[in-house]
Amino acid sequence: GSQISEKCTMGSETAVATKKPPATGDGKTATATAASTQAKSNRVTSKDTTSPACIVVDNGGWTVKYGLVPPINQNNNGPGSQIMSTMYNATARPPHQLTVLTGDEITKRMKNLGQLTWNNSMERGMICDGETQLRVWARTLEVLGVVPTPQIKGGGFLTLQGASAAKRRGNAAAAAASVVDASSATSNASIPKYSSNNCTFLLLEPPHVPSVISEGVDCILFRELGVGRVARMLGPCMAAVKYLSIGKKSTDSNENATTTKSEWLNDDTNCCCVIDSGYSFTHVVPTHRGGAMTKAIRRLDIGGKVLTNLLKEAVTYRQWNMMDEYHIVNDAKEQLSFVSDKFDSEMKQAHVTRKGLRWFDREYLLPDFVSSSRGTVRLPAPLQRKREMEKMEEMKLELERKKKEEEENKVSDEEDEGNDQQIDDDAAVDMDVDENAKKKKNPDSKRQKKEKGKKKAKKRSKKRKHDSKQNDNDDEADMSDGEDSDEESDEQRLKRLKVMRDEERKRREREERERQALAMSVERFAIPEVLFRPSDIGMNCGGIVEAIVESINACDDIYRAAMYNNVLLVGGNATIPGFRERVESELRKLAPTNYPVRVYLPDDPVSFAWEGAVQFSQQDGFQKQFSIDRVSWEAMKKAGKDQSGIWGERMNNIVRK
Repeated sequence: GSQISEKCTMGSETAVATKKPPATGDGKTATATAASTQAKSNRVTSKDTTSPACIVVDNGGWTVKYGLVPPINQNNNGPGSQIMSTMYNATARPPHQLTVLTGDEITKRMKNLGQLTWNNSMERGMICDGETQLRVWARTLEVLGVVPTPQIKGGGFLTLQGASAAKRRGNAAAAAASVVDASSATSNASIPKYSSNNCTFLLLEPPHVPSVISEGVDCILFRELGVGRVARMLGPCMAAVKYLSIGKKSTDSNENATTTKSEWLNDDTNCCCVIDSGYSFTHVVPTHRGGAMTKAIRRLDIGGKVLTNLLKEAVTYRQWNMMDEYHIVNDAKEQLSFVSDKFDSEMKQAHVTRKGLRWFDREYLLPDFVSSSRGTVRLPAPLQRKREMEKMEEMKLELERKKKEEEENKVSDEEDEGNDQQIDDDAAVDMDVDENAKKKKNPDSKRQKKEKGKKKAKKRSKKRKHDSKQNDNDDEADMSDGEDSDEESDEQRLKRLKVMRDEERKRREREERERQALAMSVERFAIPEVLFRPSDIGMNCGGIVEAIVESINACDDIYRAAMYNNVLLVGGNATIPGFRERVESELRKLAPTNYPVRVYLPDDPVSFAWEGAVQFSQQDGFQKQFSIDRVSWEAMKKAGKDQSGIWGERMNNIVRK
């Protein structure tokens, strides 16, 4: 908070030397320095001034979800394609280096993330490091092809950092170019270029952000990044907008058909209780027509970070020291954790069952960062043998069943054959009678048949002797050829390749057995249980379900039934298997009996709020009603308005038609 306050003070002091841009928003502003003037004259302007490009950023504690909504051009009546991308909301420094990696550069250049020195921009869901947050947002603009236009005397933090980095590399030409344009590193010509002065920056943030942090964020966006317009919305509200629009679209497209989404979302109440469980916190936000009911918002200080730290401590206590391997433990949590709806019975079963034979036991193979950079999951050896035995028993039962069927079929076939044999015997008796009659008429036929048989036997013996001689000659020729030639035959080559393949398979199996592995047992469901029972870790508060009930009870009476009927789960923790079923079953126990309870889980809970923000930014009147340009913001600051006076009305009064 102190860093952001200092940045605000610096921005207010240097803003005096900057001329005010014209109110028309054309972006052609003149500053006191020639470098920034040259940068602004070279920027790429948007084709449609009434609908500028919109940069949508969902600022999370672990990752930043971002994307660019292009303006509506003259050739295309609809907006361009919107693709969401993610990057770490942090900077990292490799060991023994001065290089600072930002966002997606971390994963592109480094495999072992545990070796890096991390610097996160957010703590407890709030922006606490303005410099790191500025770097991350500048990197998102660079990836999207947006050129920043700082409005601070001397070019701002980005320009100075670019120049100093170029000087350290000893490249004077790059240093001069950095003073002119801080984003000259973007050289991909296929990406459309926009000027930040002609873009709208839509920022999704959590509820109840302190005014000091909010003011610092405004300074970063307007002065450091030079954004033309800024809109700030609550992430849960944008998720509610997406939720309500899905129900409307499904019912409009299929009026007579009853689909799953229309059954879930079409209740004509425009109410939605959003549970946003992310990296740093869990918020319960009741909404009506997309707007948040501020008095009913509840916060639970448990998120993905707490769960990862708990798992890290449990693994360190029981097996390996993983206190410095946060990212590996986090990956193990994402791959193996699940929410159990029978927690007590599973724990009792774990006490009476030997470790390695429980159905939920798994092993997480640690990456070696040579052949693999991410861990994998396998069954423990005892459980694997147990399952193989069960499969063998199933195969035996299947074979016995087939044998019984074959015996039954054989008995029925024998009965049918017996009947057919009786018929054949009767026919054979008749044929013998006819044959005896013919023999009496021709007594020399038997002697002729014997002579023909002797002649055929002589021919067969001669042919057999000739074939044996020919084979002996062929074998001698093959032996002589084999002595003269060193080339292997196809059969020998296939045999050699088979042996090599078997040796390679055995070697891999041996290496797989020798790899270090984390034994994961009750931790798989005991760690996520903290979301529902915070008292297990000493927190004197209720779980998620209790927070939902408390939040809905804080709403007016007319909204409560609709809130229970429209519960929406978003955030990274919503992707844990069994999370939705557990919330629904426990909420049903605490809710009034005459209220129906429905819990909806989107296909992608992580990007659901971002998609709602993209849809919200495309509606008519968004620029005028919900965003502020730089000139108006400067005027409001000079008039003495606080943050609630500037943003309160725009963030809370979301009315959907």
